[in-house]
Amino acid sequence: MLDRWSPRTASGHYRTWLLILQSLMVLSLLGLALVADPVHGLGTVVILAGAFVLFSATQDIAADALSVRGLDSAQHNKGAGIQVAASYLGTLVGGGLALLVYDLWGWRAAVLTLVFFTALALATVARYVEPPRAPRSSSRITFKDMFGVLSQPGARTWALVAVPLIALGSGALWSLVTPALVDAGWSLTRIGVVTSVVASVPALAAALAGGRMCRRWGRATTMLLGAGIQLIGGLSFIPVITTLWPVGGGLELAFGVLGTSCVLAGYTIMNTGIYAVNLGLARTENPGGDFTLLTSISMLGGTVGAWAGLTIAAYSNYGVALAVGLACAGLGIAVSRRGVRLAR
Repeated sequence: MLDRWSPRTASGHYRTWLLILQSLMVLSLLGLALVADPVHGLGTVVILAGAFVLFSATQDIAADALSVRGLDSAQHNKGAGIQVAASYLGTLVGGGLALLVYDLWGWRAAVLTLVFFTALALATVARYVEPPRAPRSSSRITFKDMFGVLSQPGARTWALVAVPLIALGSGALWSLVTPALVDAGWSLTRIGVVTSVVASVPALAAALAGGRMCRRWGRATTMLLGAGIQLIGGLSFIPVITTLWPVGGGLELAFGVLGTSCVLAGYTIMNTGIYAVNLGLARTENPGGDFTLLTSISMLGGTVGAWAGLTIAAYSNYGVALAVGLACAGLGIAVSRRGVRLAR
């Protein structure tokens, strides 16, 4: 729908959507700020938070469409790195700074902090000049429009085999982090700070570096390196969760932070490779729908992988789940070489 129709195309097709949806995100957050007690007003919080997520996800379609239209093939690797890195910058603000403000000044101050940063993005959108689009002969949505990206040479192998395997494997590894730290006796506060804030810093750097590595070494090699970094992260948890090499105090914290950071950084590098290929596959006449379809397949694979990783760990142990996850990711990377060559 976003690819086909816009309220005011004279202001820029996708830019108009961004201005509308970003404003609705701000309004939904302002509604949350009016809730005096989020515990007693939980129903209102759930409704407004659900609206915010809907507006945010839809806004993301328009933003990705502009990435597809605005970046030429030589910029896809760098652009993918910036996109993925920016998401972790958002995690630092939304998951780190907002929580700090909440601890110091309470609910409303934390939500208003989110309002400020969400509204700040409007200034960038308002200054953006969108390239003109060729007029469409019809606004009718067809099956080809929605799934036509999969008809390109190599796209089905990439999107329906390689990406699900990579996402399933890396998602399985990331899902093991929190329960492993819980089993090690870490507090939920410490786990939240390490996984959402501390580990986001190297993940941000890994995304930017991943874009450069994709350009220099190729996307398949870069994603394989990401899997290797995840392996280092998994091995770093051995002293934390087993008695084979018991450690305590600051050393346990160091191994836990190292493991978490490596697993997330490796996951980020693989995501950067996936984003770069997806940017190349998405058609400029249908950029929002194409990129969103490809990304949704990856997200679905990660969700299934998280369930699979936890299930395997529950019926065996973390080591077996780690090995299965790495094997799936490695197999997906091997299959991906066709798609990587296609969109390089």
